[in-house]
Amino acid sequence: MPRLWALCLLLASAKALPTNQLNKSCRLRAADTSTEPTCSTDINLRHIQLLEQYMLPELDACQDFYKYACGNWRSVHEAGVSAMSLSGARIDQRYVELFERLLDEPQAPEHELPMYSKLLRYYQSCRALGKPRLRRYLEQLPHTANNHWAELLALLGRYGYHEHYVKIEVSQHNATQHMLVVQPHNYNLSLNLSMIIYKALRRHTHGLLPNLTQLRERFGQLEATLQQMARPANSSSEEETLRNYTLEQLQQELPQFNWTHALQLQLGATYPGSHQLLVDDVPALRHLIAFLNRADARLLQLYSWARFLQHLMQLPHNPLSNSHSSSRSICVQHMRKTLYLPMNFVYEHSYYGRQRAADERVIFGVFEELKTQFAQQLRRNEFGLEAPLLQALLAKVHGLRLNLGNMPANASTEFYVDCEQHWRVGGDFYENHLQSLLHYYAHLAELERSANASMRQLWYSFNHHGPGLTDNIDATPYFYCLGSIIIMPYAYVQLPFYDAQFWPALLYGDLANTLGHEMLHAFDTYFVDYDAQGVMRDYSDQLLLNDHYVDAVNCLNDSEVFMLNERAADISGTRLALQTYMQQPAERRNNGRLYFLQFAQFFCGEEADIFHDTGSKRLNYALAQMPEFAEVFQCAQGSPMNPVQRCRFW
Repeated sequence: MPRLWALCLLLASAKALPTNQLNKSCRLRAADTSTEPTCSTDINLRHIQLLEQYMLPELDACQDFYKYACGNWRSVHEAGVSAMSLSGARIDQRYVELFERLLDEPQAPEHELPMYSKLLRYYQSCRALGKPRLRRYLEQLPHTANNHWAELLALLGRYGYHEHYVKIEVSQHNATQHMLVVQPHNYNLSLNLSMIIYKALRRHTHGLLPNLTQLRERFGQLEATLQQMARPANSSSEEETLRNYTLEQLQQELPQFNWTHALQLQLGATYPGSHQLLVDDVPALRHLIAFLNRADARLLQLYSWARFLQHLMQLPHNPLSNSHSSSRSICVQHMRKTLYLPMNFVYEHSYYGRQRAADERVIFGVFEELKTQFAQQLRRNEFGLEAPLLQALLAKVHGLRLNLGNMPANASTEFYVDCEQHWRVGGDFYENHLQSLLHYYAHLAELERSANASMRQLWYSFNHHGPGLTDNIDATPYFYCLGSIIIMPYAYVQLPFYDAQFWPALLYGDLANTLGHEMLHAFDTYFVDYDAQGVMRDYSDQLLLNDHYVDAVNCLNDSEVFMLNERAADISGTRLALQTYMQQPAERRNNGRLYFLQFAQFFCGEEADIFHDTGSKRLNYALAQMPEFAEVFQCAQGSPMNPVQRCRFW
């Protein structure tokens, strides 16, 4: 009786969103879920009630749909909070609850798994942090045989820092390959010698260095020289300066630098002379190396230490950069960055694993529908593309992959045991932080040089996030062009965006639009050049010779556009989702309002960042281009959400 009474209350609450005509069919079989009845009415009605909570239904959806759908958001949530940030915070809280439970229950079975016990020790070392002691980072560094700038630089490179003097890093090249990349000093970055970094240097050198003002001046002079040498002579030139070299050729070209020794120090292996590298701007490298070899060795050493400390402090969610450094959530956020795979492993094991089978059935089903629909659309060839280009774009569609949770596909227990055994956890946070960085970058080096086919297949089945990846990339679904893969993080595969038991309007309203958006990033104005294997091609050059394509781009590229490639993905992804789900008039009539309101959820509270416009602008612009929206909400022609002229892309 109580359950029936609650259901009656939920039904009675659906004022703005009548549910009697909704399509309540379900993609799940009864065997796919053991926690709820198949497509639980409770889950759907409670979610509809949530949508109503954020609405201002008295407003005119045809004037400003964002205000209509999300107008009450700020009355419920404080400034800066979005649906996506709330979802991410729930993931953080689950980690906190897990670690705190394990601290309270020393006999819990998870303690028998080394990955859990190491993460718990790391968590404890973070929680024990007090006043920052940056000198501890420098004390952990291996001693160099001499005071040469190149040796210290190689040692810092082990921990993923390589932005000054001469940059040597392992970088993903395409869907199946990493490469060694050599570049000149990064002239876009500079040192801000803060008091906390200066104090760490002074303590580490036992006071044997100039005062803060003098050291800042000397560092400034050094940086000015480095930037002048590293900056291209003709910065407006589009000439490609990145070239393939063998190690032997590079040594012959730049003999003043011992490349074999530097690679061995940084990457832990001796490379043959035939090993391939990508090298950028050899003339600039030649000038830099000659200058550095005759510069003040002590000054170069101090500058390297200072840049390394600044880099560590600027890594996302380093607790030492936060006034609440030892809070539980800050420590978890830091660990999710620096220990990406171990943290994903325990989340999968403790939480997500129980719903993965149902999610894969539902999400991959929608994904394949979208791929089929877009392939059909391409074959209609509305732009009149040449046959070879059309076939290449179709190959991209068929080659698109999807990863839920961003975990290696079908990895064995031995895979995770091997990962754990190569990762050390020690006594304090500073040691643990550096060891986690060492573990990640040593893995990249091994992946670049390994010929083990099975290992490579596993590691290239997901995107192993680095510690420096910013939140606006890895907290939401995204398309990874080098791997031709869409990553759906754990924060997305939960309410309010998705539930395997959603009715179709709710399921497609967000999931199909999100997948469609990320799929169409593969064909936007920037990423279209990457083929199905993540190799850069000249597809955009060919497309720009097509008048229909150019007209479509120009239509989108008005004076108000923030990021053209995002707008292209918004428009094309939204259209693809509609073409996949809601083409029948009865479907639009009975389910259209709920579909579009669910779509709005992703944008509620979203503020602009370096990649995206505000959620309100993105939502309104995308839906104004869709005649289906105007039909559902009966918008008069010429109203903001039903303009006389619309833009099409793919």
